[in-house]
Amino acid sequence: MGGFSLIEVMIVLVIIGILLLVAVPGYQESMRKSHRADGMRDLMELVSRQERFYAQNSRYTGDIESADGLNFGSSISGEGHYNLSADECADFAEDDFSTCYVLLATPRGEQTEDACGTLSVNSKGQRDHSGSPDNDGLRCW
Repeated sequence: MGGFSLIEVMIVLVIIGILLLVAVPGYQESMRKSHRADGMRDLMELVSRQERFYAQNSRYTGDIESADGLNFGSSISGEGHYNLSADECADFAEDDFSTCYVLLATPRGEQTEDACGTLSVNSKGQRDHSGSPDNDGLRCW
């Protein structure tokens, strides 16, 4: 008699299910990592624009969108995976952008599942992330 028995079909389905359980999470993590480059690229572009703005105005700015600020055009990253913002440094007494800034890329949508969390870079060039601790071997930058 030709054909497959119900047991053989069930074994094949179980094997396919196990393969999917292993492959899909790895694929999703790989996609999150590649999407992280979207936030990093735009943060580095904003750093460049902040330094240019400082050279012309002797201060930094929190306005990343308008032509009077950094003229980035949007507070959303190029591929839409991060919200971009600029804040004053918390470790300085001033409440303005005269000497320091922190640029933030806050994850949106599916990217919120990324273990690195919010990416940041400050006027000193220090890069950081709000997600898992630095000592866990995760390389966010």
